[in-house]
Amino acid sequence: MRVLLTIVVMAMLMLGCSKKENLQFGFLFSTKATARYIKEANYFKERAEQLGVKVIIDDGEGDENLQYTKAIEMFDQGIDALVIIAINTNTAAAIIREAHSRGVKVIAYNRMIKNSEPDFYISGNNESLGKLMVDAVLKKTQTGNVVILGGDKYDKNAVELQASIDNAIAPLVKSGDLKILYKTHIEEWNDINAEYEFEQFLSLNGTKPDIIFAGYDGIADAAIRVLDKHELMSDVYITGQDAEVRGVKNIIAGKQLMTAFHPLKETAYKAAEITFELANGRLPAKNEFVYINNGFADIPSIKIDSKTVTKNNIDEVLIQSDFYTREELYD
Repeated sequence: MRVLLTIVVMAMLMLGCSKKENLQFGFLFSTKATARYIKEANYFKERAEQLGVKVIIDDGEGDENLQYTKAIEMFDQGIDALVIIAINTNTAAAIIREAHSRGVKVIAYNRMIKNSEPDFYISGNNESLGKLMVDAVLKKTQTGNVVILGGDKYDKNAVELQASIDNAIAPLVKSGDLKILYKTHIEEWNDINAEYEFEQFLSLNGTKPDIIFAGYDGIADAAIRVLDKHELMSDVYITGQDAEVRGVKNIIAGKQLMTAFHPLKETAYKAAEITFELANGRLPAKNEFVYINNGFADIPSIKIDSKTVTKNNIDEVLIQSDFYTREELYD
């Protein structure tokens, strides 16, 4: 009997450590308009292939219905897991429900998906990100008029980032050293929408801001275009995130104070490794993740901190790491 029990235990252990063969993952992002997503998809594929996994990459072209259709196409191709940057974090729940009905794991990447239970969530740390932005500005000035151009109000990342900025500047707002002139969310994080919103503010208010907390480099670029148009660009401190080429070039030109660099390779590699574990029926070690409630369930999650990029450390953070070449940024 002991021999039989030993055999059963050993078999269970071997099963728990087994690796499925011929795994296939899908990486479905929202739009090519956000340059970082293309990089992250390719980094994810690179690491997954190192683990012996085939990867299909596609994007939803900014259309939530098309993203759903492409997810179904990936399911029909037999993927074992889907990593998705959702266009609409509410309606993407339908993708998760369909995936789970087919036994496909789903990892919400960068944007938490609501009304559902993704198998994992991996993103940047919005709480520390907001503090990075505020700290960079407060090193330059602790007084002035403030405009806040946040991301899409339906994106949990935008809401969390906004809350972080609000909390960080609250003491100076309360003391009267900082005055918030205008605060809004920019639909779809879109620079054209941001340009329109900021143009409307300047036309109606007429007061030049001293500080613009822009939630993304594209939004910062839109604000810069409007300020340039009205010849108001001087002495305005503008933040951003994603370390896009246009954002970094604006920093080099002295028009943008900082951007937040997300370690895209590290994040995408970690996502590939977690997806591999999930596809093999395992979770990462308990000390590697926390649970975050998405309003529906507690989702195992990992958040990765970003780095501040200013004119002083562009070479160190972005070029020496081979994220960009010198020619890409300085030509």
